[in-house]
Amino acid sequence: MKPLIVIILAIAVGYVSYEYVYPTFADVMKFTKHVPKVEPKKEIVVAPAPKPVVKEEPKVVMEAPKPEPKPEMAPEPKPEMPKIPEPPPVDPNAFVAPVFPPLDQITQNWAAVPKGFFTTPKQVTMKKDLELKMQMGKATAATSFKAGAKIFVMGQEGPNLVVGASAGSPMRGQVAMDDTDFKEVFAAAYEQVKIVQTENARKAHEYRLAAAERAKNAPASSAGGGGGGGSSNDKPAKDADGTYPLLLASMKSGEVTEIKPDNVKSWGDPAQEKIDGTDYWTVNVKYETQTMFGKFETEAQARIKNGKVEKWVYTGSGEVVP
Repeated sequence: MKPLIVIILAIAVGYVSYEYVYPTFADVMKFTKHVPKVEPKKEIVVAPAPKPVVKEEPKVVMEAPKPEPKPEMAPEPKPEMPKIPEPPPVDPNAFVAPVFPPLDQITQNWAAVPKGFFTTPKQVTMKKDLELKMQMGKATAATSFKAGAKIFVMGQEGPNLVVGASAGSPMRGQVAMDDTDFKEVFAAAYEQVKIVQTENARKAHEYRLAAAERAKNAPASSAGGGGGGGSSNDKPAKDADGTYPLLLASMKSGEVTEIKPDNVKSWGDPAQEKIDGTDYWTVNVKYETQTMFGKFETEAQARIKNGKVEKWVYTGSGEVVP
């Protein structure tokens, strides 16, 4: 047993010497034979770990929940639009009243009252106390007028009225228009004229309707020439320009003075009528006549018998035209 232990110790000492003592000694003595080869270290290339492949999951789009379909309902009835009443049919035989210009137009805003209005002096009332200088030639006199006093208007000078103490007084003075009731007097007279003119136009319209009805029932008559006198009762001749030589001759001879050839606006067609028991050929003419308020359209009728204009009358009133 003892020799075995010695052998084991010897082996251990030899191994330790060889491993640890001998390399140091060999290195000092430059022995290379027994230097253990040192193999170069191998570089270990570490490959980067592959990135995990991330599978893209499909995006899930959340859709808004669709509203559940409502049960079908009957559409609400649309409110009916109120129907615009249709205008009544136009009666071709209806009377159309004449249209009159407004006051400010015919007076040019009171700067130029129609001169015809002053043909006869118009009485107006003073609105306040005034002392007026009245003049006749070189003679001058001052006259006082109290509010409410009457004075006569003879004409117009710009914004003033030419006045006199009486209708026949030769003395003249001037007063501001607004110091009198002249505008009210003028407006009242104009309204009266419009009423009269409208009524005359209505009567003329009714007369034309009645004449047309009479013409339908009149027996047929001969339609000859004629137009300058004679004893025949032929239909009056009409020239190409629409005028009647017989009527023009009557105007030029002075049988009627208010109607002139140059103020006639239209010539009517001849009609045969029985008026007050007498047979006439009649022709209506529309013309412009001068009044105190300016020019107005008027209608007159020529009544023809035995080839001669017997008379001219207003178709509205039947009065004789001067």
